[in-house]
Amino acid sequence: MAGSDALEGLVRFYHRRLVAPAYALCENRSDAEDIVADAYVRTWPRLVRGQVYDPAAYLRRAVVNDTASWRRHRFVVRREQLRRRVAPAPDTPEDQVAGQDELWKALQTLPLGQRQVVVLRFIEDLSEADTAGLLDIPAGTVKSRTARALVALRQVVREEEDV
Repeated sequence: MAGSDALEGLVRFYHRRLVAPAYALCENRSDAEDIVADAYVRTWPRLVRGQVYDPAAYLRRAVVNDTASWRRHRFVVRREQLRRRVAPAPDTPEDQVAGQDELWKALQTLPLGQRQVVVLRFIEDLSEADTAGLLDIPAGTVKSRTARALVALRQVVREEEDV
């Protein structure tokens, strides 16, 4: 096979047979056409050099592989679009400082024991066991103080939202 006449004949003979499965896999006529066109472009040099024994099977496989790649790409694009749509706008430095001030004020409302476990567990990122060891209290006490502290902090946040 050589020349544009050979490519035209190849497209005329195989195009419908390739677009149908591509459409069935990607469910979009325009994308199916693009996938098949890409398969021709990538397959043509091998066909010209005589490296392909069965052009129909080779092109069909290229279309199936390209469709799988297309679907993976679309999944990543959609996931990124959703992430951007759902992600909150980044805080300004002023908002971050204000949030830290609110956090510190809320922490000051807690009893010392609860404040200690919250600081060690969530600000210092220690495990329950490490927190218990550092404070020389049982792990169960760390859990109960943490639970009570979080309930109290939620209450403080609700009260501030109501104001």
